[in-house]
Order: sequence, then structure tokens, then C-alpha cells
Amino acid sequence: PVSPPKEKLATINTKITRAQQQWLTDTARTVRENNSDPVPPSERVFPQHLIGVAVELLQKAEVDWSQVRNVEELRNQLNL
Repeated sequence: PVSPPKEKLATINTKITRAQQQWLTDTARTVRENNSDPVPPSERVFPQHLIGVAVELLQKAEVDWSQVRNVEELRNQLNL
């Protein structure tokens, strides 16, 4: 099968807590270590990939964005 063309990546500057940063690093390492065979560099998981998946989850979440006024309301709509 032919893979879809890759989208160009964009850099963002964001601030997260140190605990979130550590979780991203640890989780990406865990995912990489789940592979018993070597994984090509283009397929390895790093924190940026987890963040990209998190954005996809937000895009697919059933959130009424017209009603969200702050992060706490977003957390409430996501039941966090």
C-alpha cells in the first residue's frame, strides 16, 4: 500500500509543567522500549508525537468550543 504524503511540520513554543514534560519523556521512552526489534528513525516515538496525538484527541473530542471560555471549562467538558 502507498502511504499518504506526510504533512509539513510546524514548530510551536509552548509551556508545560515539569511533571508533564517528565511524563512525556518517560512515556515516549516506554513506547520506544516496547519494540523488541529496531525501529527506523522515522517511526520512533518522541514527546512531540505524543503531543500531536493529544491535539488529534482534542480535535475529535465532543467539545462545544463556542461555550469554552477558559481551561477549567475545557477540563470540565472533557471530564478531567
